[in-house]
Amino acid sequence: MKKILLLLFPLLLLLSACTTTAEDVEEEKSLVIGFSQSGTESKWRKRHTDSIKNELEKENQVLYRNGYMSQERQIQDIRTFIAYKVDLIVFTPLQEDGWEMILKEAKQAEIPVIVVDRHINVSDQSLYITHIGPSFKAEGNRGGLYVTNYFSDSPKEEINILELAGLTETSPTTLRTEGFQETISRDPRMKVVDTLSGDYVRMKGKEQMEEYIKTQDINRIDVLYSHNDEMTHGALEALEETDIIPGKDLVIVTIDAQEDMIRQLRAGVVNCVVECNPNAGWYVANAINRYFDGKELSHEIYMPETVFSESNLDTIPTRNY
Repeated sequence: MKKILLLLFPLLLLLSACTTTAEDVEEEKSLVIGFSQSGTESKWRKRHTDSIKNELEKENQVLYRNGYMSQERQIQDIRTFIAYKVDLIVFTPLQEDGWEMILKEAKQAEIPVIVVDRHINVSDQSLYITHIGPSFKAEGNRGGLYVTNYFSDSPKEEINILELAGLTETSPTTLRTEGFQETISRDPRMKVVDTLSGDYVRMKGKEQMEEYIKTQDINRIDVLYSHNDEMTHGALEALEETDIIPGKDLVIVTIDAQEDMIRQLRAGVVNCVVECNPNAGWYVANAINRYFDGKELSHEIYMPETVFSESNLDTIPTRNY
């Protein structure tokens, strides 16, 4: 009997060690991450949300809240995360201003914060550890570069541009305008003659374009520069009531690169689609892992993006959103 026990004892130790190791690994992985998204106003935003949630849930517990396009709701959700004592907060701000107080509460609670997608304005940059997202100004530059190249050999003496901008007081809107203006300023013929605000929403884009068609001479416009695909879809619906042929009579540049807009590009309805990369999940998860491993993070992490036009239709990957 003693001999049997002596033989079994090492085996029991081994099984015990294996069990303890598995539990330890699980504990190491079980960070609690609070994730506040600004809304679900587009396919792009839904893809952005899924990318972050799916990647974080591989190794962490995720408390997700949808702000439904309300900053007040987002602030309350972040305050709930703080009360819950999460390990880290990830949030996509609806607008730039108004976050200082709630982020100070997070800092006092010693909860690190990562800002994703849009930028924020705060006096103390230490209130968040990093911002992860697209370079919105570069997106505007790319849209402007397409327009300047398109008309480089044109005999036109004036090139009139209609801008369909996004939600006011947000970094994508401000920087996409700046980047576009910066690039087209190299050609003195080019001028943004009017700017409409469609709030990044399809219906609002349609309403704004319909009103413009009623009150202005749309035939004098050479280029439509739209800050996102959803507003572009709305504008295209409004243009169906006119004799204008999109993509020919009116050059259309749009930002996002949703699958449905790539189809419009292939059909020649739009001329240029500037990518805004929604797949932030890996970058967010990697930043979190590096932070908790004690590694230094850049305060600004930009994601790779490109441009699609008639010149590279055969190489456009499936968008999945």
